[in-house]
Amino acid sequence: MEAFTGTTRLILLGFFASHIIFTICLDGQAVIPLSFFPQFLIDLGEFEVATFNDPLMGNARNLLWFQSFVVLELCFQLPFFCVAVYYLSQSDRSTYPDGFRSACIAYGAHTSTTLVPILTSFWASEHVASFTERVLLTSLYFPYLAIPLWLLWTTATATPTQTNSSKKSQ
Repeated sequence: MEAFTGTTRLILLGFFASHIIFTICLDGQAVIPLSFFPQFLIDLGEFEVATFNDPLMGNARNLLWFQSFVVLELCFQLPFFCVAVYYLSQSDRSTYPDGFRSACIAYGAHTSTTLVPILTSFWASEHVASFTERVLLTSLYFPYLAIPLWLLWTTATATPTQTNSSKKSQ
């Protein structure tokens, strides 16, 4: 597949690099004992919950379905973020290996699938009191649906990289 270039590459690079930090420092607090986190990160997580009235992060320790998504994020998505940053940081690349294309497809499908129940929970929860809070929470989480869906679409429709062996067999 052809490499991402220009603004697209920079947006994806920023998205995945920042997601590494958010996954470890904030989302990880949903499943990793808080004793592993410095107090300022715990305070930051509490600030996010209080500011956005986030019923998932605010009650994560009691929501097994949400904890399972965070475990998947730590075990599956976090390694992918590192691989994505590796490839996207190479601005001189003209193509990506097909394995990276496949990983992008898997990541995009998996992540967008997990975001549907997360976003739905904001609109169905009695813990989110107002329409404004629902819109604010949806806006906060929406990029984590939109960018993976866009990545899924662009990589699924991209032409795979042809290797020398596949060119010879044609």
